[in-house]
Amino acid sequence: MGKKKPTTSSSSSSPSSSTIIATKVPTQQHAIRENLTKKLSQQKRNEINQLADYLLKLGFDATVTVNELWTQYIEIEANLQRLQAIESELKTKSHSGKNRLATIDRFYEWAISNGAHFDGVRIKQFPHYELGLVATKDFQRGEIFAKIPKKLILSLDNLSEVASEILDQIPVLDTMPNVRLAFVLVIERLNGGASFFKPYIDLLPERYSTVMYFTPVEMNELKGTSAFVTALNHCKNISRQYAFIRKAIQSLKSDRSDSMLAILKSRFTYDLYCWAVSTVMTRQNSIPSEMNNNNTDAKSDAQNSKGENDAGTKEESAETPALIPLWDVANHSDGIVTTSYNITNAQIVGATLNDVKKDEQIFIHYGNRNNANLLVHNGFVVENNQWDSVVIRLGLSQSDPLFRQRTQLLESIGITKNSEITVLPAPKFISPELLAFVRIFNMNEEQLKHWLAPEKVGSDLLYLDCALETALEIKTWNFLKMRLTLLLKAFPTNLEDDVKLLEQHQKKGQQKLGHIKTMIIHYRITEKRILRDALTYIEERSKA
Repeated sequence: MGKKKPTTSSSSSSPSSSTIIATKVPTQQHAIRENLTKKLSQQKRNEINQLADYLLKLGFDATVTVNELWTQYIEIEANLQRLQAIESELKTKSHSGKNRLATIDRFYEWAISNGAHFDGVRIKQFPHYELGLVATKDFQRGEIFAKIPKKLILSLDNLSEVASEILDQIPVLDTMPNVRLAFVLVIERLNGGASFFKPYIDLLPERYSTVMYFTPVEMNELKGTSAFVTALNHCKNISRQYAFIRKAIQSLKSDRSDSMLAILKSRFTYDLYCWAVSTVMTRQNSIPSEMNNNNTDAKSDAQNSKGENDAGTKEESAETPALIPLWDVANHSDGIVTTSYNITNAQIVGATLNDVKKDEQIFIHYGNRNNANLLVHNGFVVENNQWDSVVIRLGLSQSDPLFRQRTQLLESIGITKNSEITVLPAPKFISPELLAFVRIFNMNEEQLKHWLAPEKVGSDLLYLDCALETALEIKTWNFLKMRLTLLLKAFPTNLEDDVKLLEQHQKKGQQKLGHIKTMIIHYRITEKRILRDALTYIEERSKA
């Protein structure tokens, strides 16, 4: 989840297991029989194959405009709905049909017996959060609340024999670690009681509020936002991944009707893959996959995987995406990262963000992410998110006679000719990169030549008080004013409309909007406020 920084480890004892209820774990043979009880007719299997082939084709078809992408999304959704209707006969529940709360005691037993320590912490249902972690004693800021050993962490370095055997036959997934982990989760879920991770899988949500679960009507509510194109492309990519993996599975030969490969061939569905991808998206962290002599940061997105060695210099550290039981039940709050991976003890160590009183919720910080990122990949938004921003897409035209000079000047300060640049909340409003891009975009040939001279420092263009010709500054701020005005007009509703919708939703006796639509409206409000405030700032600056 969030990027984690090392903290000082301390000892902690595990919670009492005296109240834990033991449950009988089904045998592997029983689990396999259970997984093979439902089969589709040959006619339905053929139709699924045809639909999957078409989804694969659509997934690789490029689009140029947002309207084309939206039309393609609608076509993908229509085919997915038919596919899901057929595959619904194969649907299984991750927690064997039980309420998630009924699986908690079995999860405690499994976690404690395999080395987890979480004294003073329990899993509890919270309003507006579903499950979270509650303190059963007082914690001071930075105090360790959980230690989760590598044995319990579902990662690409901790694969079951059955998962390894299947993955070895699909080597193309080696280059896509997050997709690979989602596929591993599919295998472990279908393995039922034979899976070591069943108590963890049973505790996972059955559905998520990520964009793959949006209906077309709900997705349409994102039109005009900076998250719209990202969400459409994400859904397109997931449908393509499903079709690709399904085709790969069907091409493999299974020598036994009760093998896991045979189960995958008959039970791998879009809904199951969508669930696994959402689980990985919303809950994963990244942990070091190779042993070093020092503690290395555990990071959420398998990117920027660098740690400092004992000499204080940067070195590359291979990382692997991972799902971390118990720790990943904690909900997000703004703050700092307080989780580390202790290489010496091969365990995740979670510490509190702040002082926590008994019966209060324990939060962790998922990372410095804007609301568009949180909406698409985590399925929630944060009001007053200090890391929020609105991404706008800017690019140079190759037909511009000064294209080469503009590109050269942009690259000299680390900005690409086609960029996604941010508008920021108060008091910053316009990011340095956005300001520099628009300045360069509006320069004439003489001005570009001036700033490309060896004695000039192009990075000065990133600063608000950079000395520029008055005419260029006027053009720059007029361009920004026009662009932000157009962005606000692109929304089907205005800010006041959205605020009124939420106010009515919160009144008693009024029709409720539903969780996903409410989340989208919250997101639209945060984005519109950032754009409106930035536009007000530009207008006031232009008057000065």
